[in-house]
Amino acid sequence: MKTDLILASRSIFTSTEDKPFAGYIIVSDGRIAAVEKGPVPEELKKEAAFQDLGSKTVTAGFTDVHCFFTGHAISIAAKEKRCGFNETNCDPEQNVELLPNLLGDRDFIIPLFKQYMEMMNRAGVTCVKEMGFDDFSGFPELLEELEKEQAMTLRVHFMSQPVGKPMSLDFGRKMRERLTGEFVRFSGYNRMTDGSVSELCADLKKPYLCADTTCAMEIDWEKLGNDTRNADAEGFRFSLHAQGDAAIAKVLDIYDTCRKDADGRLMNRHSITDLEFSDPADLERMGRIGAIAEIYPQIQSIANRKDKLAMIDEKIGAERGRFYWNRRKMADSGVTISCGTDLPLLYDNIPESIYHAVGGFFPEGGEPFNKDNMLKISELLKAWTYGGAYNLGLEKELGSIEAGKKADLVVFDDCLFDTPVEKIRERHVTQTYINGKRVF
Repeated sequence: MKTDLILASRSIFTSTEDKPFAGYIIVSDGRIAAVEKGPVPEELKKEAAFQDLGSKTVTAGFTDVHCFFTGHAISIAAKEKRCGFNETNCDPEQNVELLPNLLGDRDFIIPLFKQYMEMMNRAGVTCVKEMGFDDFSGFPELLEELEKEQAMTLRVHFMSQPVGKPMSLDFGRKMRERLTGEFVRFSGYNRMTDGSVSELCADLKKPYLCADTTCAMEIDWEKLGNDTRNADAEGFRFSLHAQGDAAIAKVLDIYDTCRKDADGRLMNRHSITDLEFSDPADLERMGRIGAIAEIYPQIQSIANRKDKLAMIDEKIGAERGRFYWNRRKMADSGVTISCGTDLPLLYDNIPESIYHAVGGFFPEGGEPFNKDNMLKISELLKAWTYGGAYNLGLEKELGSIEAGKKADLVVFDDCLFDTPVEKIRERHVTQTYINGKRVF
């Protein structure tokens, strides 16, 4: 058996334990052959594949479960005034008819997607769940082509988000049957429900303090429920984006009508994305039925304390504001948590996510916000790794550092656990591996 890689570190975080340990990892034929605690045998130190990483933290590869390469591509195309997009005409949902030309421009889109994969690898991201509008305008076939050329350095599971057309189960069936490779898969369907609290578009259980409404937008809950149940009956999973406490409760009402096992847990891995403002009782319900949370741990990076607290006070009040970004209750309720960025809203940065979702800090620092709602660093790293893999049904192959699993590994420049949270943004990824091959 040929040894491809040996990584020794005083800070190996496997995602199966709460704390890192000193030890070493042996990789052979693209898989983790052994994970051992304690000192490295002298004979292994002589191997050409050996690296002594000192205090640098080693984790499993990270999974971003909610991102839009098309949004990233449009932002670049808008700057270049390409394919009908410009800086005032760059909303993909409102201009979905322009996407086929953009995604069909191979001279533009292929190099850009390769740059995108490199960017994600630099952040330690080895797997993504991509949102693609309708039939993704031929982009799945392009991904399939890149996989055949062995040009993929990112595992891509994509979801169909109906925007310009009704949800197509026939498209899902074809994609599920066709895309069976290691790097490109079909993952189900994604739909929006409500919007943000700041715009009065989050669907709330009680009215806003500043307006006589519980939601300023119309939501077709009957259609959302029918689409979800039809997909569920075909074995497809659904992701519903919900931000207000009423929207989260209504999504759970829908999921409660989907197929369950003997223990009352969902048979398909349905998820709720964002969960900006939630009712603790509904988070307990999520845990009971096995609905997955897809949180944005970096979302606090685009806010500031003064404006965010003023918005919360005006819209829902400080009392209800206690349940804003309540990830602690999710973890305590047994909810499987995974992480996304809504890229290009945010771009993956794991140390930054620790600063916000563990420290509770706004970018400028100071007093943490809703500190009691935050996660532990071990919980957040597990969400980025195991939680993401579980979300995509890959937990038997990825998401933790265990013998037999694929060697998707990430190395940081120092120990994440010894760095004060206030200074964690100084840390960065130095190496990323997929199947034991270094891609960054």
